[in-house]
Amino acid sequence: MFLQANDERFANAKAYLQTLSEVKHPDVSNSDSFDDVERYDLVIVVITMSRERALTDEDRLLTYNLGYLTQTVARLQQIVHTDDTNAFQHKKLVVCSVDPLPQRFTEAWQLSRFVQTVFRYKNNSAKSYDVITGNMFEREKDDYIFCLRTASQFHSPYYLVLEDDVLLAENAVGTLSFLMNYCNLFSAIDWLFLKLYYPEKWSGYSLSWQTVVELDGYAVMGGSLCASAVVMLPMSKRRKWQMVPLLFWFVVGAVFTALLCLSIGRQYVELWRQYLVSTHRVVAAPGCCTQATLYPAHVVSDLCSHLSRVPCDYDFSVDIAIDGFARVRGLKTYLVQPNIGKHIGLISNLRRNSKSARHFL
Repeated sequence: MFLQANDERFANAKAYLQTLSEVKHPDVSNSDSFDDVERYDLVIVVITMSRERALTDEDRLLTYNLGYLTQTVARLQQIVHTDDTNAFQHKKLVVCSVDPLPQRFTEAWQLSRFVQTVFRYKNNSAKSYDVITGNMFEREKDDYIFCLRTASQFHSPYYLVLEDDVLLAENAVGTLSFLMNYCNLFSAIDWLFLKLYYPEKWSGYSLSWQTVVELDGYAVMGGSLCASAVVMLPMSKRRKWQMVPLLFWFVVGAVFTALLCLSIGRQYVELWRQYLVSTHRVVAAPGCCTQATLYPAHVVSDLCSHLSRVPCDYDFSVDIAIDGFARVRGLKTYLVQPNIGKHIGLISNLRRNSKSARHFL
């Protein structure tokens, strides 16, 4: 079922890209000679790497190209061309390939006809970096720094960094603008990032006061509906039911609703919010995950400098290092709920001893 849906999205993405005109872009990799004088309201950079040569592990269900990057680029191109949000009218899309063997990354080369693409390793090897025996988490961090610095060469107040297997919602930019305006983030300077995605499997009910209040709210609504239903019964039946106090029916309805919400799961109960922009919320962000992250321009330089000084490993990956920078500087970190993006990847481009891609769905 999942693969069938992926194949359908892939086909639709390729069909859409064929409707676009091919364009040529200047070389951004030479920062000394590159100078884009245009100013953008939002720069979107997609970090990508071929999955076809990932070492065999539990994620390698298939060996053919699943087209994650193609799907992501097609969706972003649609957003760039059709979204007319006032705050982000002038948008720039950049694909940043960190594949150590770029000439074999055919998907990225094909997409470079439609979108500006930067290759970290220009030659067909990465001799300057030990990609075979080196620390993959350190390399992942360096790749992130490279792509973030590359994006910052395009003048913009905001940079949205995406992984290549994240599909933004079609109204993602409009939702983002609404939330930033509502929370005064356009004028605030005390925040580091705003995450647009957090793994759904980790978004369930917990002991935090936010989720407890949510559950209580649904329980009160369910109890009220149950008590109201008893009151509205025909008079002939109402006498029988009203022998029991209304408070009892309220409690029954509340308990049933709470148990129903718990059995369904918060991430699915809250899905109704994604259809109404005004019902999205901005909450404090957890440390994990970098699938879709928005940074204000004024923090990018210092963040990159901080990351370059911090070593990363299995227990201290780049997302934790970024969160650590926020703590050191006393900056706020935010997360949009519910997600305004979807993680479509099942195959990780990291190696066997890395975390499974399924952990981040």
